[in-house]
Amino acid sequence: MTSPSYATYLHLDELLALQRPLTPVEQPDLSDSERLFIVVHQASETLLSQVLVDLRHIDGGQCGQQCYAHRVARATRLVDSLEGQLTLLRHTLTREEFLLFRDRFGTASGLQSKQFRELFGLVKQLMKRAGADRPAADSARLTGLNDAVRRWRRTHLELVGHMLGDQPGSAATSGMRFLAARLDDTSADEPAGDDRAAAAPPRPADTEDVLPSLPSLPAPAERSGRSGLSGRSRLGHVVVVGGSIAGLLTAHVLAGHAERVTVLERDQYDDTPGPRAGVPQSRHTHVLLTSGMNALEELLPGLLGVLTDSGAPRLAVPGDLGVWQAGQWISRRNPSEPIMTPSRPLLEHHIRRRVLDGSRIHVRTGVEVTGLLGRPGHITGVAVRDRGGDHHTRQEIEADLVVDATGRSGRTPVWLAEMNAPVPAEELVETGRAYSTCVFHADGPPEDLSGFYIVPDAGQPLGAIILPAEHDRWMVTLSGPRDQAPPSGTEDFVDFAGRLPHSAPHKWLRSARPVSRPVGYRHTSNRRRRYDRLTRDHTGLLVVGDALCALNPVYGQGLSVAALNAVALGRALAGDRTPSAHTLQRAVLRSSRSAWEVATGADSAMPGVTGNAVKSGPVARLLTRYLDRVRDHVPHDPVVCSANRDVLFLLAPPRTLVTSPQVLRRVLLSPPGPASPDLPTP
Repeated sequence: MTSPSYATYLHLDELLALQRPLTPVEQPDLSDSERLFIVVHQASETLLSQVLVDLRHIDGGQCGQQCYAHRVARATRLVDSLEGQLTLLRHTLTREEFLLFRDRFGTASGLQSKQFRELFGLVKQLMKRAGADRPAADSARLTGLNDAVRRWRRTHLELVGHMLGDQPGSAATSGMRFLAARLDDTSADEPAGDDRAAAAPPRPADTEDVLPSLPSLPAPAERSGRSGLSGRSRLGHVVVVGGSIAGLLTAHVLAGHAERVTVLERDQYDDTPGPRAGVPQSRHTHVLLTSGMNALEELLPGLLGVLTDSGAPRLAVPGDLGVWQAGQWISRRNPSEPIMTPSRPLLEHHIRRRVLDGSRIHVRTGVEVTGLLGRPGHITGVAVRDRGGDHHTRQEIEADLVVDATGRSGRTPVWLAEMNAPVPAEELVETGRAYSTCVFHADGPPEDLSGFYIVPDAGQPLGAIILPAEHDRWMVTLSGPRDQAPPSGTEDFVDFAGRLPHSAPHKWLRSARPVSRPVGYRHTSNRRRRYDRLTRDHTGLLVVGDALCALNPVYGQGLSVAALNAVALGRALAGDRTPSAHTLQRAVLRSSRSAWEVATGADSAMPGVTGNAVKSGPVARLLTRYLDRVRDHVPHDPVVCSANRDVLFLLAPPRTLVTSPQVLRRVLLSPPGPASPDLPTP
């Protein structure tokens, strides 16, 4: 038997003969556009067939723990790629072209797609069984898959609104309104002849909207003369103060629900990635946790691929990383889903390009916000001036909603006080921790490692994070308590690494070549401002990112929380009515709750910690003793390691460490494994 060629292996002749536009060949421009329409939908059905392969395998009970996690994750990414297909179609097929060949496919309907009907049924079935049969982390993964399906359906609805507007759908149905009515209509996803479907109001047999292979999720109903996603906006003018990552992602979400979005940024943007004066963290090590990667892919499909193409590394923890915790290395035999370690300038540059290119978002750089407009409880805009200008350049910008995305240095509490408005209460946990970062060129560490993470704790307060970044650079961040801050000189910085609890990072660092001088940073407190506790009738103001919930940067949560904030905001806006500012604020704060609990829980045990949110008392001490046992089991127990990692990566809430029967049994009834001082092998 001869080995197949590339073409015969893929059956390319047959595959490429399946695109058959109905537009006459004498109209090549229109025929080619119709072919694009067919190609995208055929590709969607092909990808969907692989999703069903994985879900059928899971549904058949053939999966162990690792298989289950892998297949659900793969199915989720494939469904995300289906959403990317819709985005591709929107950017490559004009509405005018579509309407010219739309009548070609007559009543061909996405309701006729057996694969999509099976997808909805399988996801629904697996979700019902998840709570009783699977660990909490698996339930969270299934929830992620279900959310991906809903995102895809919502994106489809937005595409329908863009292509059809208020025009009728296929078979003279109501189009978007028909889709909107199906959001919670479970009978719509059942096979024909199902009892519930039979009980539903009669409708044409081939009711569909626009895309003949893609079912839908509903759009919001019209409200006050505006409809949310059908081409009209529910909000008027939104002003986002701060044009960094949190501000850009928030603006991106709000642009789908507002007539206009204006971003006000103090700095000037460069055409290439580079640190900015207004982002002091930009020269330090940054991490995109798995939760942050998932959130970014939901918000900006395809962005992770662009980052990878630009050199941003991906690595598994601890599969590719030497993690030292509580006097020993963690086994590398239970690797995680990947994290990413791009530099902050690279990540922000690509987010900015994706958010602003071709969008309805207007950006004003070089301007500084000096205060809020309105009255106590009702914000109506902001006062601005040109940066570096005098007070005579003051301008007023009116807005239906003002978003504070200015980070730790945000002055909204001061501005509220100046207008005699209530000021939010603050929760604080402060360790006085300091860190310093230096960039190096070097060969990789030994044992095929892609970096080190030395975890500080109450008994061992020094920490290190050594991670690769793009352009063959290594970002090295060393940290210590207020009386043991890393030095600012390069040689002293390397010598400081010799004080770490294991010599491996220092040995590697001595042969590395510094690219820059170390840069220090001391703003490491955990500070949460409770805007959600202001009265419900507060209007016109929303606070996101570090301006709302700033976390100790040594835990690497900030970028991921910014993305999770934006996802939570988008979901809160997805209903049929415009939520109040109070409701939006609560949704955004909830999305950062797990990160807050992780960071403040770890920092509360540090020596010299201060603040009104420090966890103390008998219950806190008992919990600390239990979590110490969890930590002792992490290096060797794959179940405990996986559960703990899901919490740290913000994939599962911290409570799962005390509610999971598997974790409880292993932590309380099994002894921890032996400590190993040697570098771990894969």
